Amino acid sequence: MKAVRALLMAAILMVGLASSAMAQEIVVMNGTDFTIKALGLIDSNADGDAEDLLGDDTLAPGEGLKINISGDPNGWELIAVDEEDGQVNWQNLNLKGVKKITLHGDGTANLE
Repeated sequence: MKAVRALLMAAILMVGLASSAMAQEIVVMNGTDFTIKALGLIDSNADGDAEDLLGDDTLAPGEGLKINISGDPNGWELIAVDEEDGQVNWQNLNLKGVKKITLHGDGTANLE
């Protein structure tokens, strides 16, 4: 009986860990008054540079982009570059349960 209980508890723990590492889809909305020509997303704890999520596209004011994250939802950073190479960073974002991020030009963001 103890062995069955231990196996059941291990299975529950594994399911919980697996679900916390699942991908999360988020819509990033451009709530600024400028067109974003590059948009990077990086885990603040990761080494390296953020990859440009837009590629050759741009994100005009009012437009949105669906992205996916996986892993720990804490400590993400978004970096937006405008057409004049100005940069705005949104740091230490907790994306747990977030479905939509609206970026503002003053460096603030609404997380819904």
